[in-house]
Amino acid sequence: MRRTAPVAAIVGLGLAVSLSGCFANPLEQITEGIVEGGVEQIIEDQTGVDVDIDGSGASLPDGWPAEVPVPAGTIQASAAADGTFFVTMQTASAADAEAGYQDLLANGFTETSTLDLGNDSKTFSAENETLTVVYLWGANEDGTAVVQITVTPKAQ
Repeated sequence: MRRTAPVAAIVGLGLAVSLSGCFANPLEQITEGIVEGGVEQIIEDQTGVDVDIDGSGASLPDGWPAEVPVPAGTIQASAAADGTFFVTMQTASAADAEAGYQDLLANGFTETSTLDLGNDSKTFSAENETLTVVYLWGANEDGTAVVQITVTPKAQ
């Protein structure tokens, strides 16, 4: 039986983390400790999904597909469930974020859609024979960028 709740939790967590990194958030200082500890524990308790949220030391989830490269940067959050993986990270620049996407294409993925959101924010979808990857990034005011990569298996 396929578990959809954990996958939805991963995608929701990814969106929440990526949006909070791209836009000013006045509650960020207040909620940082809650997000880092509390949300991680709640998701793990309710879904059985291994989640890693830590702005200074998270890592790729176990089993991350080797054919999906990640750009140089700091991993801020990651999760995996039912063959679906997600990572949110910060890169030194939007150019570094885009270079990571070009590395994905160089690894044999084919671009299937693109959306330019303006202000150095872009969303791409790419796939190979077995995986679909959604790769997005948004530039921060300080010149860095937040990157989110979601990897899902194709239906067999």
